[in-house]
Amino acid sequence: MKHFNKDSRDYQFVEKFEAGLILTGSDAKSLRTQESQFSNSKVEIVNGQPVLMNLKIPVYKYSQSQEIDTTHDRKLLLSEKEIARIISYRHQKYMIIPISIFLKGKWFKVEIGIGRKIRKYEKRQKIKDRDLKRNLN
Repeated sequence: MKHFNKDSRDYQFVEKFEAGLILTGSDAKSLRTQESQFSNSKVEIVNGQPVLMNLKIPVYKYSQSQEIDTTHDRKLLLSEKEIARIISYRHQKYMIIPISIFLKGKWFKVEIGIGRKIRKYEKRQKIKDRDLKRNLN
């Protein structure tokens, strides 16, 4: 089971990390049964702690509390070295984007990438190269 962020195709990543995701029980059950929506989701550093923002996890249909905010900020679990590296990249104007959410054992993990947005002409060139490679084979 893997939920993939389609917006991440528009980025060229310098480095990727695997981070733990802090969820409530109903969020975890909802992720196991339904698809999450990554539109405009990003990772920001708040008080020295990485936080996943704008990830929409739909409400689990059997949850008791109906007043659940589906887009609240969720903390990420990373080592101090990884957080320091992410902060240094952030100072260099790189974006931190969630690429996918997946299960590893019984824990939900988020793959985050640090990179820059691909410009339109770079994207066209990438598509052209892929088509040429496909035609040669």
